[in-house]
Amino acid sequence: MILFRRYRKVAPTRARVLTEQDYQERGGLIQAPEGLLRFSPGDYLARDAKGEWPIWRRTLERRYRQLTPADEEGFALYQRTDTVWAAALPEAFVIDGMQGKAGDYLVISEEGSWPVDREIFEQTYALMGTETELTPPNQEQAALQDDHPSS
Repeated sequence: MILFRRYRKVAPTRARVLTEQDYQERGGLIQAPEGLLRFSPGDYLARDAKGEWPIWRRTLERRYRQLTPADEEGFALYQRTDTVWAAALPEAFVIDGMQGKAGDYLVISEEGSWPVDREIFEQTYALMGTETELTPPNQEQAALQDDHPSS
């Protein structure tokens, strides 16, 4: 068993809407730190110093609040409003087609599971004080989930 704890993402996310033009130019794929991830027009492109990744439109609308107006490139800051369960895993892992290295965090929310680089996780999430033992989803369960991250 792995000890999962409850966390809240405290660092804002910089994101903009992905357009049909983005879809055509990128072939509906974004090279994220966790691997090649699919997106649809209307989803969001999140970007930071470590890379970029898609966020489903429904996730952003349900789980984030906009903090700033969009800038000239269309990016605005968003704050995640819910909490997640997470644990650093001792071995490399793959969840829903996304790759995590040994020591990276497996994050679990109501909308899915995804890996987060250990350094990024520890800089952007805060412990909420709750813990539980959970068995992380295995690859068979992961294959049944959607193939987008929800970070």
